[in-house]
Amino acid sequence: MPSVVATIKVKEDKVEEARTFLKQLAADTLAKESGTKVYLPHQKKGDPTTFVFYEKYESDEALATHGKNLASVGKEFGALLAGAPEIVYLEEL
Repeated sequence: MPSVVATIKVKEDKVEEARTFLKQLAADTLAKESGTKVYLPHQKKGDPTTFVFYEKYESDEALATHGKNLASVGKEFGALLAGAPEIVYLEEL
């Protein structure tokens, strides 16, 4: 089962906007993507500009579907970012 840990940095003046956006993104993702089993945002303690997502998908196809769906909010998402996300792909044992 594929999993992802995605770390993103947002602009300092966009932290509250990012919190709202990312919580809604998580809710929408889980509601619309049956192959997404876990899509859980976190905010780093001590660094409110850093957010980490833990994600779990039922298959590689479900992960690919999520990537395509995420592209639909790319412009809005990109406006919050302070740099490129760090994405780590994992396979559950």
